[in-house]
Amino acid sequence: MSVTKIHKTSKTTLLVGIIISIVVMALFFLGGQTPAQEKIIADLSQPRYTDIMLYWCYILLAITVCVLIAFAIMGFFKQLKESPKKALSGFLVLIGLAAMLIIAYSVGDGTPLNIPGYSGTDNVAGTLKMTDMWLFSCYIMLVLTLLAIFVMPFLKRKK
Repeated sequence: MSVTKIHKTSKTTLLVGIIISIVVMALFFLGGQTPAQEKIIADLSQPRYTDIMLYWCYILLAITVCVLIAFAIMGFFKQLKESPKKALSGFLVLIGLAAMLIIAYSVGDGTPLNIPGYSGTDNVAGTLKMTDMWLFSCYIMLVLTLLAIFVMPFLKRKK
């Protein structure tokens, strides 16, 4: 695939994504409110097109994760041909990430929450533990990032 074709394809994809996002956000912010008889909690503001916005966010997240995984797999096999030792070290990082997520999930609390006015099906142990897993993993990654920012310069000076 030539560079020009790749540039045109990525530019078109970006523009389509931006246009759809602008339309969805305009619907969300300018589309009015849900009628009173359809609201979950009567005294709260609820935009009419909240579902469309959430579905668009889910679609963007799914596309991002799929592309990320595809590029990671392609990069792994490319590096495996060039330098197997580096490829395996990258694979160990993925194993460490998976271990962190599993540990964070097992530490999470699955006790159902008492949410007044909520009658949905998401207040179950699995969803709550998954939410805790993402929160704990964000905290761990934040701490590791801060350590890398502040500790790595000192380690490089000692070398």
